[in-house]
Amino acid sequence: MNTENSAEKLLIPEASPESVGVPSGAVLSMLKEFDDKRLPMHSLLILRNGKLVSENYWKPFHRDRKHRLYSISKSFTSLAVGIMADEGKIGLDDKIADHFPEYMTADAHEYTKRATIRDMLMMADCHADHPYGFGDTNWVKTWFDKPVTHPAGSVFNYNTCCTNLCCAVVEKISGMSFIDYLYPRLLTPVGASEGITCIKSPEGYSFGGSGVLARPLDLALVMLVCMNKGAWNGKQLISEEFIREATSMQIDNSVTGNFIDEQQGYGYQFWRTRHNGFACYGMGSQYAICLPDKDLVVITTADTQGIATGGYIVHETVYAKLLPFLSDDPLPEDDAAINELKTYSASMELPVVPGKPHSPVINHVSGKTYTLANNPMNIKTVRFDFGKDDITMTYEKASGNYSLKFGIGKLIIQSFPETHYCGMQIGVSADRGYESRASAAWSTENCLRAKLYVTDIYFGSFSMNVSFIGDEVTIIMTKIAESFLDDYQGTATGKITV
Repeated sequence: MNTENSAEKLLIPEASPESVGVPSGAVLSMLKEFDDKRLPMHSLLILRNGKLVSENYWKPFHRDRKHRLYSISKSFTSLAVGIMADEGKIGLDDKIADHFPEYMTADAHEYTKRATIRDMLMMADCHADHPYGFGDTNWVKTWFDKPVTHPAGSVFNYNTCCTNLCCAVVEKISGMSFIDYLYPRLLTPVGASEGITCIKSPEGYSFGGSGVLARPLDLALVMLVCMNKGAWNGKQLISEEFIREATSMQIDNSVTGNFIDEQQGYGYQFWRTRHNGFACYGMGSQYAICLPDKDLVVITTADTQGIATGGYIVHETVYAKLLPFLSDDPLPEDDAAINELKTYSASMELPVVPGKPHSPVINHVSGKTYTLANNPMNIKTVRFDFGKDDITMTYEKASGNYSLKFGIGKLIIQSFPETHYCGMQIGVSADRGYESRASAAWSTENCLRAKLYVTDIYFGSFSMNVSFIGDEVTIIMTKIAESFLDDYQGTATGKITV
């Protein structure tokens, strides 16, 4: 297992894959499939019969690194709601409006008044589209202000605002963050790591719909509780009734799902899947796929944003490369396969841009300054300096001068030069550059291809093609990110001036 160095004692028992009927060769086949498809994977964990049997990370990710879980956060929020309901502090049929009377107006619509916590858990809001934008300053208030379109509880419509309302209810009642609320009731008993946290919404509640930062192993521990109907080591941490309802189909979602496993039904912030399973899903292929009939949990973290079939590939890899080869009985230990798996796993890293390391064009363009025509990126001038195994791109914008470095045949770690993107609260600048990694290569003699991954508390990327023809340069950039890198998308052209 590629786990880096961690002296922490896990509360999950560990075992060899073969001892629980998982062929090491099947796990290796999964890893190779992800790499062959050039998916930017971050981790793959496999648990069977309650035991951790394979733990794999793509550098720079490792066991002890907290990872943004995006919408898997929704399932954590659901569990906090379930525990609070178990404690009798709320009821699932409580009206949302009753918990936020400060936002109710005299002319509030009947649909707003009737919407319940249960409706929100089922993603059955009373709005046809997402009520808030990232520029809004109070997401809870925006939900009340947005005109309604239909009765809550009637149809599934995936909407992160539903989760954020549930999270706000938990935090308003408990007087603490929902993560702090979960620690003594769930996270500490199962041995989750310290320091799990959550990005905050603009008004100060936790971004329970997308902001949790935790280790994949922490997610694995929580999923084992769900697989065990809310119990851990004989103690019921969450009622069996709530877990059963949360992971069962409560509402039909077949019309809106992006692929087949998003069309199998929805519970309380948990998805139903094929093979009689349930799952937690997060943007970019954050997945916790739970298949009780096989006593199997598969966890992935990644950043497949912008890869239209990324999530589908992950699911199909699990279903085609792993499920058919599981055995109900232990398999003979296969030392050769286990060693091959360990060796391959230890070598994995984020993919670098494929292509040639050199081009004869370099001699003409290296160190030359290009002045660009008006463009969506607002870049005025750009220069490319080619080193032995790296490229430095220096560019001028109205806000200042910036530079990015791209490795040739390798990823170069750096801080992204823009420092105004959000930090631990939406709408509040981090005042630092996000951790990033970038590489480049020549796809043709005249075309330089580059890609940068943001690998921080937010994930995203931008890709760039630079065409050098004579004294002219044309640059096209595309960005993949939830709410940043907008200035790194578009086309620009210019000529050598210096």
